[in-house]
Amino acid sequence: MGEEASVPSLNDSEKRRDPEAILKRIHEDEEADEGAAGRGRLKVFFGYAAGVGKTYAMLEEAHRVQDEGVDVVVGYVEPHTRADTLALLEGLVSLPVQTVEHRGVSLREFDLDGALARKPQVVIVDELAHTNAPGCRHRKRYQDVEELLRAGIDVYTTVNVQHLEGVNDRVAAVTSVAVAERVPDRLFDAADSVELVDLEPAELIARLRAGKVYAPERVGWALDHFFSRSNLGALREIALRRAADRLERDRRQSREPQAAGGEDVLVVLAGSGVQTRAVRMAASMAEAAGGALAALVVEAEAEGGAVAPMPAAVKEALDLAEQLGARVVTLSGDDPVQPAALYAASAGVRQIVAPAAPLRSGLLGRRDLASRLRRAAPEAVVTAVPALDAPSVLERTGPTAVFRPTAADAVRAVAAVALASAISEVAWLVSPATSVILMVYLLVSLLLATRADGFLYPVLAALGSVVAYNFFFTAPRFTFHAYGLSAPVIFAFLLVGTLVASSLALRLKRQAAQAARRSYRTEVLFESARMLQAAQSLAACLETAASQVVKILDRPVVVYEADPLAPGGLRPPRLFDNGQGRLTPSEGALLTAPDEAAVAAWVASNGEAAGAGTDTLREARCLYLPVSTQDTVWGVIGVVVDPQDREAPDAFERNLLTALLDECGRAAERLVLARRHRDLAVKAEKEELRSNLLRSISHDLRTPLTSISGDADMLVADEGALSAEQRQRLAADIAEDARWLIGLVENLLSVTRLDEGGVTVHQEPELVAEVVDEALRHVSRRAADHQITVRIEDDMLLASMDARLMVQVLVNLVNNAIAYTPVDSSIEVAAWQEGDRVRLSVSDNGPGIANSDKGRVFDLFYHGAASAVPRRGQDGGREAALPDGLARPASEGGDARRGMGLGLALCRSIVRAHGSDIVLTDAIPQGCVFSFDVAAAAVPSLEGEVDDGDGR
Repeated sequence: MGEEASVPSLNDSEKRRDPEAILKRIHEDEEADEGAAGRGRLKVFFGYAAGVGKTYAMLEEAHRVQDEGVDVVVGYVEPHTRADTLALLEGLVSLPVQTVEHRGVSLREFDLDGALARKPQVVIVDELAHTNAPGCRHRKRYQDVEELLRAGIDVYTTVNVQHLEGVNDRVAAVTSVAVAERVPDRLFDAADSVELVDLEPAELIARLRAGKVYAPERVGWALDHFFSRSNLGALREIALRRAADRLERDRRQSREPQAAGGEDVLVVLAGSGVQTRAVRMAASMAEAAGGALAALVVEAEAEGGAVAPMPAAVKEALDLAEQLGARVVTLSGDDPVQPAALYAASAGVRQIVAPAAPLRSGLLGRRDLASRLRRAAPEAVVTAVPALDAPSVLERTGPTAVFRPTAADAVRAVAAVALASAISEVAWLVSPATSVILMVYLLVSLLLATRADGFLYPVLAALGSVVAYNFFFTAPRFTFHAYGLSAPVIFAFLLVGTLVASSLALRLKRQAAQAARRSYRTEVLFESARMLQAAQSLAACLETAASQVVKILDRPVVVYEADPLAPGGLRPPRLFDNGQGRLTPSEGALLTAPDEAAVAAWVASNGEAAGAGTDTLREARCLYLPVSTQDTVWGVIGVVVDPQDREAPDAFERNLLTALLDECGRAAERLVLARRHRDLAVKAEKEELRSNLLRSISHDLRTPLTSISGDADMLVADEGALSAEQRQRLAADIAEDARWLIGLVENLLSVTRLDEGGVTVHQEPELVAEVVDEALRHVSRRAADHQITVRIEDDMLLASMDARLMVQVLVNLVNNAIAYTPVDSSIEVAAWQEGDRVRLSVSDNGPGIANSDKGRVFDLFYHGAASAVPRRGQDGGREAALPDGLARPASEGGDARRGMGLGLALCRSIVRAHGSDIVLTDAIPQGCVFSFDVAAAAVPSLEGEVDDGDGR
């Protein structure tokens, strides 16, 4: 019984599996396989210090996978003195290293291009955090690894915990050693596999003493500094905790793949102290909360309306924030507190991180950034991050940002004091009132403050006003003595009032300039969006983006349009300038040289920025940015960087560039999607025409084929049962139906060839009368039942046309009139000249065409509603009209809808091929008129021609 019960249990379990879950699992596996096929896999051998065995474990893994048939090569392994590690290189294929000469020293570097050309399945690249020598493509080796992964190559690499960016502060606090070579945590966290290589600190110290880690002469120094037992224990703890955090995050993401977004974190970068620790803490908080990280920088304005240079500490922190995946937000203002609080409120950010560094606050003293943010944004939680290097935090910003003395401001201050003194002297002579004199000094200082550049002017104007007032207008006059008890109060009022008023005027001037600059750039972005919306091609989008970049940055721009068929995937570059001729031909040639084009090609293939101001191919003359959307690169724009200072666009300009190029990429994507939509619409239309054609063929060919088959059977069955007249009638019916089928097929083929451009129109001077006569000889035999007249104003009227095609147009129009007008109706074919055009028309006095059908009679396969006298385009009845096959009226019996509705559509196609169009109008008093025009032709000159005997 137990065995019998166990089997159904397994079957029931198998039956209870959800088919949707199985399909979803299969789909996810397929997507994973596709992703693995497109991008390489990264395996990191992770340790807490040098010598724990990371390289040894990596080479052992390489031998194992090579034994399984995987193509493994050694791209680069540090030349250790450890014999056991070097022994593992035997049996593995090693790529030649790249030798780079730097300051007279030959440096061995990983050959990235050699690995890409070899394209193995797995590449061994040691020391992920290594900084490449100048002249290499990338500044950091981890960037080489990222390019290998994008190329679909798996990579095995090693890294120590102290080289991770996120734990750099903790490592520095423990070891008192600042590690310069670091890798972003995103690369470590995104690795497909991380193998922790662990070793007891005591064993590592024993290996160090045995000379298995460093040379003997370095062992003593290492044990006294970085490799102390306490340092190793702390580093090991940090490494274990970091590996555990990665596992926990992966487990959490696998449990909640669709979890709602977490809490965003904003880090405010300002001041001159250490900022990087605040960025790292903010990144950790955002990671823990599952939210996004944003880095905010507030640009101040220097003299002349230009943007003040960004402090080196802020620039370093900003670069770190971009490496950690932060969204950079750049605002303008003299004080970063209020813009940061307003942005946090508008963006809904409730977590703000700021460095606990002192920040200038106008004339009212100094307070740290974090405490001021708490007052400005009481709804947010503000975290103050103290700097590790306290002396660097207390550094003053110096005169660059706040106080920059200039001769112009000194002259303006002296002029303000002199002008105020002169006006006050005049006022004193009129009425010696000290209150008026004080107001004059305040007013003049305030007015001239709008012309000042720096804070020197308010200081000098205030001091000069006090001195001048004391000398000229206090008793005793023209001395620096003051006898009145109220004199000190007046002097203090004048000093503070003049200083505050001038400072406020100067700040308002700067804020007005900042607002004008923001307004201009915003206007440029809106203008760019409108222009990109109006662009009709990818080249136009890139040209618009380039012109707007030149307008925003006032720098020349190089543009490369993506083209898979062009060499390197890019079309030849185009150079855009502001029209002032700043670039000489030789400079323009340097900007479009092959080495610069190679950098642009790399950007196009990798979808990442490169060139000047980046860590990739930084020796280039331009900063190259991709114009892309998701995985598609539409082009590359290179912003020229001054070769003297090599200063790339600042953070605010980079944000503008990113926004503009993103909009350009979206515009290009919209163009492609619109083109695909049009192609799909054309395809759908063709499919609809194909369906209509098949339906028409099945319906309209059945009657003549059945008739031919039946008549033929009757002829073959019994010749004696049929009289000669009956046999002749049957033969005539067979011939008539055959001609109808031939005309139908000819019409169908003609329409197809014309629509697809397969027919070439040969336009030559032709006599209109001859073309009309030829057409009337091929019309339907039922023409005898109608009165057909021809009206041509000149028998020698010439027109430029393809006679063969034009005969077909006239035959179709006349047959259409014959089929859809009653017996004895009048049909007229007319031709006359109007200027340099010749107009032809076919008119009748039949029942006409209903207004609801006029817009559709020229459509392929269109059939109007049935009536006693069919309308144009219905093609009813059984009529052997040559080209069109228009049928007899329904009252005559038979198939009342014989025909496919091709005749008028063919007429329109032929006339359009002649550069004109066919027009349908109502005849008076009844009927309809089909008319069109062609180019008139002159009578050819017969001078010098020989008569060929045919009368021409």
